[in-house]
Amino acid sequence: MKNFKLALLPSAIFLVLLTPNVHAANHHAVAQNTSETKTEALERRLRELESRLEKLDAVTNLQQPIGNTAQSVPEIKKLTTEVHLLQRKLEVQDEVATSNAQKAPIIEAGDGGFKISSADKKHQVRIRGAVQADNRTFAGGGSSLTDTFALKQARVWLEGYVFNDVYFKIMPDFAASGNILPDAYVDYAYHPSAGLLVGKFKTPLSLERLQGDSDGTFLERAFPSYLASNRDVGVQVHGGFNFTGHGAEKVAGPIDTKNQLTYQFGVFNGSGDDGSLAYDAPDTNNNKEFAGRVFSHPFQHSGYSWLEGLGLGVAGSYSQPNGTQVLKNQATPIGRNTYLNYSSVIAGASAPVANGESTRIYPQAYWYAGPFGAMAEYVVSTQHLSGGTAKGVKNVKQTNTAWQVLGSYVVTGEDNSFGSIKPITPFSPLDGKWGAWQLAARYSQLDVDSDTFLFVDPNKSANQARAWAIGANWYLNSNALIRADFEQVSFEGGAKGGNRATEQVFGTRFQLSF
Repeated sequence: MKNFKLALLPSAIFLVLLTPNVHAANHHAVAQNTSETKTEALERRLRELESRLEKLDAVTNLQQPIGNTAQSVPEIKKLTTEVHLLQRKLEVQDEVATSNAQKAPIIEAGDGGFKISSADKKHQVRIRGAVQADNRTFAGGGSSLTDTFALKQARVWLEGYVFNDVYFKIMPDFAASGNILPDAYVDYAYHPSAGLLVGKFKTPLSLERLQGDSDGTFLERAFPSYLASNRDVGVQVHGGFNFTGHGAEKVAGPIDTKNQLTYQFGVFNGSGDDGSLAYDAPDTNNNKEFAGRVFSHPFQHSGYSWLEGLGLGVAGSYSQPNGTQVLKNQATPIGRNTYLNYSSVIAGASAPVANGESTRIYPQAYWYAGPFGAMAEYVVSTQHLSGGTAKGVKNVKQTNTAWQVLGSYVVTGEDNSFGSIKPITPFSPLDGKWGAWQLAARYSQLDVDSDTFLFVDPNKSANQARAWAIGANWYLNSNALIRADFEQVSFEGGAKGGNRATEQVFGTRFQLSF
């Protein structure tokens, strides 16, 4: 803006005198357009004032002498001041808008769920969900087996982190009965090598149990998983290391499949075989269960791609229940029919309880290379049982064993994984795209200690169960899946004078997980 002279030309005076009501006209125009934003109004006002000053300046440059023009000086100063004020207001608004944009949350939605993150990425909340709808149709095992439709899961949960390092998960299950909160924990994962996990979560024992509930290869897990606790309440330290120079990754939660060497060690209330304490169930004694697991990917980042997915580990637990821990019945993997019933006892006996030293040992391994996948685990579970018999109270040492081998192959060429399969092309038949297909087979066996039948009726509970299963999984996309499994389970014992009838079941599941 140019500096104005004190002597103005007659035309300048005439221009000023002709526009005494310009301010009123401007205010009237702003009032008529109520939809304008404050910034737009300020910018429009600024342009009007600048235009007036330019006209006055142009007239001044004519340098035609006039009489007394002092009366125009205050008007020019007033206009100049107002322009400067409006310019500063616009600058302040720009600064505020920029600051607000930098602080605005980031909202994302996709096949990984719905996420809200802070602008600096230090805080995040993720909304996830899973629905599993099953059907089971039986072809063997007697008339007591009922074909059924079932809602296996109906979960909506929150997970995320605050201040970069404090992770959390709250996962209710609306399809569950009596155990409506499978997971609820906080994990302070400050460093890859050391994290502190507190709450309710999966205990670090069975490899297949630690697999995601939506990521398994079959509808249900094999026999070894049911000799470990399902979930428990406690505290666990965990971490991971990488010795190949790539640097360890920070992983929150009960399992780490990303680092070369991982560990989990925890202290829990103790929920027994296949147990999962209800969210409101109190601990009834001071005896706690100690559980730990070490797992390694020895060839990770070695350059041998066909070996990088090999994982080897061992897990174990120790506890001393004091006679208050009720034993949970054992059921077939897919059919979920009881074949070992601790409450069905012989004449004169009472149902046994866990009372004394209890240990588990779990060697385990998996291997994923391209479309091929395999998993194997073995468990020796030893616990002391106490119960009444016709000859008085008996205390026995029960040792049950179980094992499984599982193989799978993705026929459409996608990489196999301990997690879920990610189709290269999601299902879209009109475009000639059919998703991903996986075929699988499994053999599993559980042997029950013969001393168990000092209490349990051998005519109603089997001492051995052997199951083989085949399955096909159709991954429509990263979230939707259709499973179809067939399993046959044969038994030793479990019926009067012979063996329990062979169970044959065909099971299907439609699953949505995001």
